[in-house]
Amino acid sequence: MSYDDYDIGFRPFVSYTLILLNVSIHILQYMTPLWQFAMVPAEILQGQNLHTLITSMFLHADPYHLLSNMYFFYIFSGMVEKELGPLIFIPFYLLSGIVGNLGHILITYTLEGIFFPWAPLIPTLGASGAIFGVMAGFAYLIPRRRISWAGYGDTGRDMAAWNFIIFYFILEIMFLVTSFGGGIAHGAHVFGFVGGYLFAILFRRIKLSREKGRSGEVPGYYE
Repeated sequence: MSYDDYDIGFRPFVSYTLILLNVSIHILQYMTPLWQFAMVPAEILQGQNLHTLITSMFLHADPYHLLSNMYFFYIFSGMVEKELGPLIFIPFYLLSGIVGNLGHILITYTLEGIFFPWAPLIPTLGASGAIFGVMAGFAYLIPRRRISWAGYGDTGRDMAAWNFIIFYFILEIMFLVTSFGGGIAHGAHVFGFVGGYLFAILFRRIKLSREKGRSGEVPGYYE
């Protein structure tokens, strides 16, 4: 799959840059310790190291963690960047990640904290919350786009983006309530998805309102 498959001439440079940044920082992790930039829920609630709400999104535990995140980001980010525009896509990505991190903090002090009181002291890192936000934006803005594990297009095993992503989201909710202490921040995934979906709704309503104001007509829906 290449981005030419869905829009000849468009290049999602912000998405490319974020992938390059994540890979570069992961390589840097092997040269110098960067754990001080991971997010510790207990510190956030104490008003300490608030910058880690963002910096933790660019750290990954190991190469598999990085590759799996970047694979899903690569598949879904380009079209979302195209729909939102590069300047909107950047805060969309960061805000989805921040909401995901805040959701993880909430889970560590409620559901997970009941069984693992030390959970708020465990450092959290990864771009998954932001990536689930991007997936949510894709599901809302481009719900009928056909996708498969290989990318886009008719392979005989593909499905509409909405169906695929919502199914994945439901799985994450199931994991959230059944996998406490498993080392994966499913709360960040779920809340990042919800944040991205709400931001996409807000963006679309603002865009439709502006287009209606300019033309006097209600514009068509997204694909």
